[in-house]
Amino acid sequence: MSAVWSPHGQTFETGLATGGTGQAMTDSEAIEQDPFEDIAFGTWLIGQHGRDGWIGDLARAAKADRGFPRHGDPDAVRLHLNKMQAESDMFEAVDDAERLWAPF
Repeated sequence: MSAVWSPHGQTFETGLATGGTGQAMTDSEAIEQDPFEDIAFGTWLIGQHGRDGWIGDLARAAKADRGFPRHGDPDAVRLHLNKMQAESDMFEAVDDAERLWAPF
C-alpha cells in the first residue's frame, strides 16, 4: 500500500476501488449510474475528479483512497475525513460539494 500526495498535506492510501463489494471497480463504474436511481454522494464526488478547485482536489484524493465511502452520503464522507485527520479545507469542500450534489 502506498500513499498519494494531496495539495493540502493530507495523504491517502492508494489501492483498488471496491465500491463496498470487495471486487475491483473501474473508474467508469464508479461514476455510471442508472438515470432513474439516486446517485450516492461518494460516487458523485469521485466523478468530479476533473473539476478545478477544492472539490476537484477532494475528488482526486477520494478516487485514490481505498477506504473512501463510495456509496456513502455526505456525513459518511465527513466521518471518513475525520478518521483520516483531513484538513479543515477538505470539510469545507464537502460542504460545497453537498450543495452541488443535493439537486440530484
